[in-house]
Amino acid sequence: METNRLIERYGGVIKEEPLSCVDNDLILKNTCVIEAVSPYFGYYNEVKSNTQPKMVYFILDGYFSLEVLTRATAKVQQKVKFPIDAVTGTITIHNQTCYVIRFLNLDNYSHIKMIQQYYVDEGLSFKKKSIAFTDEMGIIKLRCFFSLDPLGDGMYLDSVKTNIAYFEIPHNIGWEDFKKLTTEVKYDTELLYFDASRAYIYEHCNIIDMVKIYRENLSPDRLLAIRNRYLKLLG
Repeated sequence: METNRLIERYGGVIKEEPLSCVDNDLILKNTCVIEAVSPYFGYYNEVKSNTQPKMVYFILDGYFSLEVLTRATAKVQQKVKFPIDAVTGTITIHNQTCYVIRFLNLDNYSHIKMIQQYYVDEGLSFKKKSIAFTDEMGIIKLRCFFSLDPLGDGMYLDSVKTNIAYFEIPHNIGWEDFKKLTTEVKYDTELLYFDASRAYIYEHCNIIDMVKIYRENLSPDRLLAIRNRYLKLLG
């Protein structure tokens, strides 16, 4: 398949993963930070790997606009000596929804307290910790920019993050129905071992619905097989 020019869009991702509170000694006093126990749960729950990504979520004390968060993150990035991959969104757990900043591959948790303080210095505030929990499933909705490398036929590789790809679907589908659909797709044993999330991008005053696929060594041929199975079941 021929690769066309890079596409950059803004949109979102919806997924569900097990979450746990980070130890109090690693974070600012009386704040809440959550870690993903098993990021890309649909894949790493079945396939063990030493290269599993790390994700942590700083819980914000209320809503902050995308502009405020983006400017704050740019200022924080100037102060630290390592790259940070931060996007905004919400987590719904225990019937409560909180605004968050998600950090990908923040390898050294001893940096959490320092990064939190830098955000506080930029005018942000963090939610006070109420209850502790371990390995609880939460619905995560992220707002992010996409950098897509088109493969044709409505399929894309992520040009920044390896092992991630997307394909378009004809319409929106609720999360519970999407989970059931993904289970049906995996009944085809040739397609086992991948994580699936809902995704969408804004384009020309419209929304394009997609499925985000994560799998180590994800090839265009395997992506095509997964896509075809989803589209067949969607009818």
